Amino acid sequence: MDISQRVQALPSDGSIPALPDWRWIHTPGHTEGHVSLFRDADRVIVAGDAFITVKQESAFAVLMQEEEIHGPPAYFMFDWQDAWNSVKKLEALKPQAAITGHGVPMFGNQLRQGLARLAQIFDRIAIPKDNSYVT
Repeated sequence: MDISQRVQALPSDGSIPALPDWRWIHTPGHTEGHVSLFRDADRVIVAGDAFITVKQESAFAVLMQEEEIHGPPAYFMFDWQDAWNSVKKLEALKPQAAITGHGVPMFGNQLRQGLARLAQIFDRIAIPKDNSYVT
């Protein structure tokens, strides 16, 4: 399938031509070219898999959709250090609302506190201890 006529590189200035109120932020880790979208006006972030709001490695948590900030899905990771740096970058934005690739939207203090905790101790709570998923 040739999609080259429909796909364009994002402008290097962080803008998104079709969404003038939004900007893209390079957030590698889960994948090398991963980006998140941020709207400054209301501090909304579309984080993709830079962080998620349900523990994807737990079938029970996925089924129950328990709201809790987690690192990117561990079963497919490109670079853990890049992922941690990306979480720190997104936490510094102090988002008021987040939509992620897995889980439910989160808002307010619960989001900010969970993201701050993840940014602080990512190595202890996001990276698998047994290296079962470490690439």
